[in-house]
Amino acid sequence: MKKENKTVVGVVTVAERDEIKYLFERKNGLNELFRSLNEPKHPLYDRIVQDMGETATKFQKWWDDANAKYEWKGAKGHHWEINFNTREILLVKNGK
Repeated sequence: MKKENKTVVGVVTVAERDEIKYLFERKNGLNELFRSLNEPKHPLYDRIVQDMGETATKFQKWWDDANAKYEWKGAKGHHWEINFNTREILLVKNGK
């Protein structure tokens, strides 16, 4: 099914959606916190950088594991997104 240059390639469980949503929100929150520090000498700087790396790794692992499980359609120049409300996985052309 096509939705505004997006193609639905799958649907995940509620638990899977909740896991990636948590990681997505944590990743965004850490990025905002990092930008607000603006100083490598801040006492939290190293911890935030470490958390950012760990969260990014878990985030990518979720996508890799889910793709291995569901074998979603992919295409060069595209990426997957999730619609948190519907739990649909969308194939989206990069730059859109």
